[in-house]
Amino acid sequence: MVTKMYVNHRDSQRERILTGARDLFVDRGISAVTLGEVAAAAGITRATLYKYFTNKEQLARALFQNTTRGWVERGAREVWPLPGTGFERVERFVTSHCRAMFREPREARFVAEFNALYAREWPVEQMAPLLTETLGGERLALHASVVQGQGDGSLRVDLPPDELVAQIFNFVSGMMDRFGAMGDKVAGEYGVAAQTVFEGINRVFLDGLRGRSSGCQPKPGPGRRLKKA
Repeated sequence: MVTKMYVNHRDSQRERILTGARDLFVDRGISAVTLGEVAAAAGITRATLYKYFTNKEQLARALFQNTTRGWVERGAREVWPLPGTGFERVERFVTSHCRAMFREPREARFVAEFNALYAREWPVEQMAPLLTETLGGERLALHASVVQGQGDGSLRVDLPPDELVAQIFNFVSGMMDRFGAMGDKVAGEYGVAAQTVFEGINRVFLDGLRGRSSGCQPKPGPGRRLKKA
């Protein structure tokens, strides 16, 4: 009979493995880390590690599931249940990701590493079920918001909802990839704080989604004022 103490021990050990793996993946890159190093970071033997994960890809996928679970929980708190137009729901979705990547820059770094591994080694047929499992609900909620926004005039109507959902998701992913891979190097390249750069990109993208009858005007950036008509 499996005791509660044993289950708790396994859960705790699995969490130590994932925490150690994530730190190593973020600091050194997934491809540079060995399973032996993950085992050492977790304080276990390699044989024990194999009882949980047989390769780095399984570790990376489990970490991605944990990461996206946090996104879904944040959406359930901060995005989808709040009232507003379709555009306002989309705006909250995009902006919540932008803000989160500055609160958790190591998470953005992991996502950049994970996406690089996916692009390099995994066919889309292998990843599609995982993406549906982890982010399928978010896509449905975003799709419903796009349909709402095109119906209430707050979102542009020249693009089919499925295309707009794909574009919004890829924008968020691309923004996180760039920041995760480059971090403060962006500031070094342009002489502008990375957060200022990405918040500005976020604003320009969102302004491009507005519908003709939204009644919304682009918001001025820091230190700027919109000219009166």
